[in-house]
Amino acid sequence: MQKRILLFFALSMLISTLSFAQRQRVGYIDLINRASTPQIFIDNIILPTEDGQAELGIIFRFNNDFLPYRKITPTSELNAPEGSEYYTTIRLSKEVFMGRADRRNRNRDQVEVASRDIWIDTLYTTTFEDTESSKLYASGSLLTKLEPGQYNYVLQLSLIENTNDRNTNGRNFSITDWDKKPTGEVYLIKGKRNTDSDQLPLTNISNNIFFGEDFTSLIRIPNYSADEEYTLNVYRMNIDRRDTTKGENVYSYTVRDENLISGKRPELTKGKDPALAMVDSELNHTYALLTVPHSTFLNAGYSLEITKEGDEKPLARKFFRSYWADMPASLLNLDIAIDHMKFIVSEEQLKDIKTGSASEKEEKFRTFWEVRDPTKGTVYNELMAEYYRRIDFAFKEFSNRGNFAGHESDQGKVYINYGPPDSKDRQFPTDGNVIEIWKYGDKSFVFEASTGFGDFVLIGTE
Repeated sequence: MQKRILLFFALSMLISTLSFAQRQRVGYIDLINRASTPQIFIDNIILPTEDGQAELGIIFRFNNDFLPYRKITPTSELNAPEGSEYYTTIRLSKEVFMGRADRRNRNRDQVEVASRDIWIDTLYTTTFEDTESSKLYASGSLLTKLEPGQYNYVLQLSLIENTNDRNTNGRNFSITDWDKKPTGEVYLIKGKRNTDSDQLPLTNISNNIFFGEDFTSLIRIPNYSADEEYTLNVYRMNIDRRDTTKGENVYSYTVRDENLISGKRPELTKGKDPALAMVDSELNHTYALLTVPHSTFLNAGYSLEITKEGDEKPLARKFFRSYWADMPASLLNLDIAIDHMKFIVSEEQLKDIKTGSASEKEEKFRTFWEVRDPTKGTVYNELMAEYYRRIDFAFKEFSNRGNFAGHESDQGKVYINYGPPDSKDRQFPTDGNVIEIWKYGDKSFVFEASTGFGDFVLIGTE
């Protein structure tokens, strides 16, 4: 049931990505639910063709924990691979309409259809755990060739257990004459540039880049001139509920001749994982293929821009966000992350960190963890991640009818500070409550059941 509820929520947010609540007023339970919501990623890219037209590419990824699976029965007629125990089917259809979407008029019978396309796949897994995995996924693409003009498209998703298909709202886009288009396109490519391969695998997680990983940007530079100097800049964005502004420049690189590609154009390849191939072209387009050292960036939102010397307005721009797939729920909100430091700092320290503006609190929070980072010089702080991961685990594992905040329980606090015990021993006295002993080397914690609903209180240490 929970998976179906999350499924409905995710469908209603079909063309979206993980939303961070850095400064919103939310509770810890809200963040736990948000972090547990299965993720899907859908994006569109526009690609040039030789005849002045363009191709609209819809690329998508559905993680297994989003997809409803069924058990394969002995009477099933599926042509399943040997060892398969579960299966699911997915159908994604796309309709492209002429003109801009009018959300007040939902009757599309009178709107001219420019294109229809459909993608269907069946997935199999060998274990139930695989059906719940966020690391296993289905992915693919839909491609439509269009003339210059205004369009909108609607996607319809159908899954194995759903009797009703889910539709997105119409999403507007335009196809512009390439010779008159003043801005270039930016495509996000997995990993560092591989000069030995003619395939450029797309990240395919919408405008996200996996936290701690480098990536490559393929950028069309409109009206390129060899006499001009071009620079790639990456700015950290200051994202607030009311505004988003450009902040610190975290990376700058002057484009060199070896970064440029001429006489070719990107073409979307077919296959499970969408990729671009640079094919020979008579179009007078120039692309820059540039690696971005995202592994050195903080977990935040960024703007990637390429500019010509002397111009303030970028020739191409792309917003992207670091995506920490298994980020602990507490870290989705700065205030809650600071509140949860109470298990390891004094009241005075906590009060000091919570004092000041949002940026001042964030700076103090980052400083606290940076000096304790076991791997200096990297953006991923293993100690911080483990600490907040323990809080999430304690919340889920030790919550009960008498205490819905498992991380606040005696067992939760011990788990947060010491981690999983080396061993557990449960005793059932005939004349008393259940006793549970956690052992950590030479140290032991003794808990006693208080109400019979799974809530244990600390009664001593050994």
